[in-house]
Amino acid sequence: MPQTEGLDPARREFLKRFFHDLATPLSAVSLHLEGADRRARRGVDPSEALAVARAELGKAFDLFDRGREFLLEAPEHPQRVELDPAVRAVAAEFPGVRLDGGTGAAIRGNPGTLKAVLSALIVNAVEASKPEAVSVRLAREGSKIRVEVQNPGELPTENPETLFSPKSARTGRNWGMGLPLARVGASDLGGDIRLEQGGGIVRAILEIPEESR
Repeated sequence: MPQTEGLDPARREFLKRFFHDLATPLSAVSLHLEGADRRARRGVDPSEALAVARAELGKAFDLFDRGREFLLEAPEHPQRVELDPAVRAVAAEFPGVRLDGGTGAAIRGNPGTLKAVLSALIVNAVEASKPEAVSVRLAREGSKIRVEVQNPGELPTENPETLFSPKSARTGRNWGMGLPLARVGASDLGGDIRLEQGGGIVRAILEIPEESR
């Protein structure tokens, strides 16, 4: 396991989960290659075991490709970002998605990071339902700014935290990395993301501190 000391908690957690999940298909590759070797020594056709090994190796490469950009990215300088127009611009890229509320607030961070986080959350919601059923709501909650992405449906697990583990998915625009990377981005903005559900509605909630005036 690579050393993660000195990293912020969100990045440290991402890397721990990333390398743990990367080890799973690689272990399967090793197991099935050993099985293929034993079959070949007995004169049995090893092609089935080799096919499984190739599939698992493909998963490992996919997962690495999804995480490579994050692992190699350079830190970006934070700046003042007017939140409402920034969120409005991202939501406008998804025709049919509704935007409600407003904050009149500014945050401290990188505009590209904010866009990436919001895009990942909206993509997940749209792919789970349809754009016309998705809403993005802006509101204040105490000293924090809250951006909530809602869609009808249910989470595929009782423990939402498992959805923040890096995975390689063959379908979907986020390729299984949307929520893990969004949480890291939220941390860069000084905030966090959590998932909630109830009444047939899934909520992805981004909370960010307002920049001091």
